[in-house]
Amino acid sequence: MPVPFWAGHYIGLPFHDHGRDRSGLDCWGLVRLVMAEQFNIALPSHANEYQRTTQADRISALIEREAAKWKIVGAGHEICGDVIVLRVRGKPMHVGMVLGDRQMLHIEQGIDSVLERYSGSHWAERIAGFYRYKGFFEDDVTEQY
Repeated sequence: MPVPFWAGHYIGLPFHDHGRDRSGLDCWGLVRLVMAEQFNIALPSHANEYQRTTQADRISALIEREAAKWKIVGAGHEICGDVIVLRVRGKPMHVGMVLGDRQMLHIEQGIDSVLERYSGSHWAERIAGFYRYKGFFEDDVTEQY
């Protein structure tokens, strides 16, 4: 599945811890922005409560708190719009948006938002899982753009 044309609208957005708009975003803020703008899904901000926790705890808590709204997707079955959770320092502390062609859109401190291959040497061993928002993406859908 090719990367959607709209992905270019998100490349180069600046990083800002707890950011939730185009003036600055963290990894959850970027996923949240794309889900709202491209898929009309309003994800909770969680910015207030996650200021009091470590980044690893933030991502783990988001997954656990929202588990009823997300479906685990097996590797190789991910589609555009799925969320990829990645381990950093051994813990699930980073998220990105699956776009297609095994590429994700993500943002990290010190790096503006970029497209990057998650099957490459840097990320492949760090994949903690893929998640699909329930009720929006159908199992047999292969393209959402």
